[in-house]
Amino acid sequence: MRVSEKFGLGVTQASLDFVDVDIDGDIPAFIDPKAIRLQTGDWGVTCQALLQSYFDALLSAIKSGNKSGIATLVARTGEPNETHLGYSTAYARGSGLGGGKKFEAIVEALTTSKAGTTGLLHDLEDTALLVPNVNKDGVSDIATNVLRGPLVIYTQQMCGHYGIPMVKQHCGHAWDAKSKAWVELQTELPRANNSPLILVPKSIVRLKLTLDTDEYYRGFIRPYYEDIELSNPTSGLVRILKGGRRKVRLKELDALVGTSKPAVVDHSLKFPDALPDYRSSITIDTRPPLDHRAFEEKLDAEPVNYRALLETVKAVAPGKAGASLYHRAVADLLTALFDVSLGNQKLEYNIHDGRKRLDIKFDNIAIAGFFRWLSLNYKSAIVPVECKNYSTDPKNPEFDQLSSRFSRDRGDIGILVCRTITDKETVMARCKDTAKDGRGFILVLDDEDLAEMVEHAEAVRDLELSKRLTFPTLRKQFDALIG
Repeated sequence: MRVSEKFGLGVTQASLDFVDVDIDGDIPAFIDPKAIRLQTGDWGVTCQALLQSYFDALLSAIKSGNKSGIATLVARTGEPNETHLGYSTAYARGSGLGGGKKFEAIVEALTTSKAGTTGLLHDLEDTALLVPNVNKDGVSDIATNVLRGPLVIYTQQMCGHYGIPMVKQHCGHAWDAKSKAWVELQTELPRANNSPLILVPKSIVRLKLTLDTDEYYRGFIRPYYEDIELSNPTSGLVRILKGGRRKVRLKELDALVGTSKPAVVDHSLKFPDALPDYRSSITIDTRPPLDHRAFEEKLDAEPVNYRALLETVKAVAPGKAGASLYHRAVADLLTALFDVSLGNQKLEYNIHDGRKRLDIKFDNIAIAGFFRWLSLNYKSAIVPVECKNYSTDPKNPEFDQLSSRFSRDRGDIGILVCRTITDKETVMARCKDTAKDGRGFILVLDDEDLAEMVEHAEAVRDLELSKRLTFPTLRKQFDALIG
C-alpha cells in the first residue's frame, strides 16, 4: 500500500512532490547526497550545510584516528525505517549501518581509511566511492539521519497540505550543525503500520548513488593504465588488431592493477587528476532526478493522467469559497506538468519572517528545457506561484504582490495562475510593465493556458526528456517579455 492509498490523497505519484513509498516495505531507491549538492534552491542549501557539517566532523575523526569518535558519529545513522527507502523486503526493517558486525566493520574501515588520511575524501558520498563496507544503502541511511530535521519539517508541510493526520512522538536523532552533535527530536509525524513516517522529496532520490566506483575506475583511472601499456612496445597486455591498431586487453589489465576500493584509492593517489576530473564531470545534466517515466518503469508508479488533473482544476468554481480547493488542484497539476524541472514544493511558504507568503514555492531543479535555460540566463533558483481563483482578470495589486516576492536570492521569475482572462492584451501589458521596471518577470496561466500545456504534455510524453521540458506556452510568454 502506497502513502497516497493509505491516507486517501486522491492523487498518484505524478502529482506528489514526495516519493509515494510502499508503507508495508521499502522501494529500491536511495537518498543521494550528491543529488542534493547539485541543487541551488534554499531547501537544498540547508541540506548541503548539514551534510557538510556532519562530514567535517567525521573526517576530522578519521584523520586523527579517533575510533571512538567515529563510532559515536556513525552510531546514530542506522536503519531509518521511516522513509521506506532501500533494499528491505516484506515489512521495512532497514538494512543500513545499524549495529553488530556490520557497524563494527564500517567503523574499522573508516578508522583505517587511506582515502580519509590522504585527503581524497571531500564529501559524504565519497565514502561509498572509496571506503570498503560503505555502500549506497549505508550512505543513504547516513544522509537520512543527518537530514532528519529538514525531512521532518518537509513531511509536516506535506501533511498540512493533504490533511494527513499526525501525532506527537519520538522521531529519532538528527544532526545539529551548531552543536556538531546528534540531538533527539520529539515532534509531530504521521504514522503508518504503527511506526513514524517521513516523506522524502523526489528531487533527492536516485536508483543508485551518483558516484560509482566502477564507473570512476573504468572512465577516469583505467585510461591512464591503457596509455601506459600502449606506449610500451613490448607490453603483454596489448593485442594487434587488423590494420595494425593496438588494443589493451582490459580484463587482464583490470586483474593486474586491481579494481577494489583500496586499489582505486592507490590509483587515485598515483594519478591525482583522475578524481577531480571525475567529480567535475558530474553535473545536474548528467545525473537528472527521476522523471515520470522512471517512476513508472522502475518503481511501479501509475502513469500520469494530465487531463484528469486539469479537469479537477476546472471543476472548482471561481470565487473565495473555492480558493483552497483551487490552490491544491493547481499544485497537483503543476507538479505533474513540471516533473523534473521544478521540485521541493512548499505550500503557503512564509518569507520575511511570516509577513509575506508564497502560495506555492518550487526550487528550480531543471536539467534541460525551458527552466534550465532560465537558470543559466536569469535569476531563477526559486520559482514562486500565486493562485487567484477570481472570476475577474488579475489587476495591478496581484502583479505587485507577486513581484514583491522576488529577491536577489530567490530570483525574479514567478507564475500567476488564474481563471479565464478576458483581456489578455492588458494582462500582458501589466507583465511587460513589471519587466521594464526591473521588478522581475511574471508569467500568467489561465485555464486555457493550462489546457494548452496539458495538450503539449500528452503529445510529448513518449519523447526523450529534453524534448518534454520545453514548455512552449511559457517560452512564448517569456520571449514576449524580453522582446
